[in-house]
Amino acid sequence: MKNILRLTLSMILLGVSGNALAQSGPYSYYALTPCRAVDTRETNGTNGGPIFGSNSTRNFQIRGICGIPTGAKAVSLNLTIVNATQSSFLTVWPSNVARPFVSMLNFEAADPSLANGVLVGLSSNAQDLSVYNNSGNVHVIIDVTGYFQ
Repeated sequence: MKNILRLTLSMILLGVSGNALAQSGPYSYYALTPCRAVDTRETNGTNGGPIFGSNSTRNFQIRGICGIPTGAKAVSLNLTIVNATQSSFLTVWPSNVARPFVSMLNFEAADPSLANGVLVGLSSNAQDLSVYNNSGNVHVIIDVTGYFQ
């Protein structure tokens, strides 16, 4: 049986008077044993290679693999870079919307590998996530650790 952890997403809204109001989200979180969903060091394909180049964006399918159901709305993942040729950053977002102006992982060329935990919504189309690399060449690994549904 899956280890199910029920979380209520809360957002604190501060009113003009300074009183805090809590609002609940509609999703539950389901933890998974970490599973490799993307590895650009592997053979070229949807969730494999090639390596990311400068100013490049790739789309990846997440639902339907690693235990992520097709009805999942968001995922928790571990985003890792390997063998960067230049200092850069990665951005991850749902593929059906414009790229946000925020980075999820900043790294130096001297970093042999570096990782960061990320929570990200999934798109409404077949390609669930988009990943953008700003500079240089870098391999990207995405390990899924859970999902919201």
